[in-house]
Amino acid sequence: MKNAIYLATSHDCAANLAGEAYLLTLEYDHILFLWVNDPCIVIGRYQNPFAECNLKNMEKHKVQLVRRQSGGGAVYHDQGNLCFTLIGNKNTTTKEENFALVLKALASLGLSCELSGRNDILLNGKKISGNAFQTTATKFCHHGTLLVSSDLSVMSNYLTPSSNKLASKAVKSVASRVGNLKEGRADITNEMVQTALVDAFNAAYGQTEVTPIDFKTLPQAQENYHRFGDISVILEKTPQFTHSFTHRFEWGEATLHLQVEKGVISEVRMFTDALDTSIVDRAVAILSGAQYNQKALEELAQTSGQADLASLLAHVVSLL
Repeated sequence: MKNAIYLATSHDCAANLAGEAYLLTLEYDHILFLWVNDPCIVIGRYQNPFAECNLKNMEKHKVQLVRRQSGGGAVYHDQGNLCFTLIGNKNTTTKEENFALVLKALASLGLSCELSGRNDILLNGKKISGNAFQTTATKFCHHGTLLVSSDLSVMSNYLTPSSNKLASKAVKSVASRVGNLKEGRADITNEMVQTALVDAFNAAYGQTEVTPIDFKTLPQAQENYHRFGDISVILEKTPQFTHSFTHRFEWGEATLHLQVEKGVISEVRMFTDALDTSIVDRAVAILSGAQYNQKALEELAQTSGQADLASLLAHVVSLL
């Protein structure tokens, strides 16, 4: 069999996912790809980032937003989380075979883990690995996380949206009780888990050399970087949704409904008891066609020149 093992030297998640897409085009029977990312939130192919993430906190702390091509929910990555990808022939490779390989690797480290019904791996009842899948014309791609020593205390800062008044047909994430592998073995490191996965892969498919690779500089990966890490592309792939709220301002109470398509406000409806009813037409005029993001709406609020409209826009920004 013709096999390959790759170890990413870049910690840019979008670059590593672009690299994974490149690996899917290579003619190998089996590929193991190991990668570690800087802090980022990775959302599933059909998810709404506005409903899954606190984008304001992410921007403040330079946490990257990335959209993967596989399904599943939103997850937090940092350098305490080891990602793995197993790629094989679509007709012969199964997720059961892959899970068995990962569980064997963890068992070799003295960690007795088990597979749960949602394609998660648990240690002592806590989720230490989430997994997602993608199928191409010829390949089956199984990628997952392994929480080794991740800073779990910050996850809620980025995975809790600041506004919950969003109605969308996008896939919602399922909350899980998470933990780290270090809770089962205090001295564990990413390198130990990497070695265990390589050994399990070699035992299953034959001795294979580990090849370091930098997908941040590899041209074939950089061609696809925008698909995963370009914020405009990520928002364009967001399913249509509506954002609605009711709030009392100094000038009256207002209910605002915004319909958003591909990151742009496509429809505005407003109801209010304001004495100056012109605010409805003014709000529709300034919001229709605007980019649905904090920076764009802040600029509109600052340049509106009208106190009531500025306060309305400022409240919308506060909910993003």
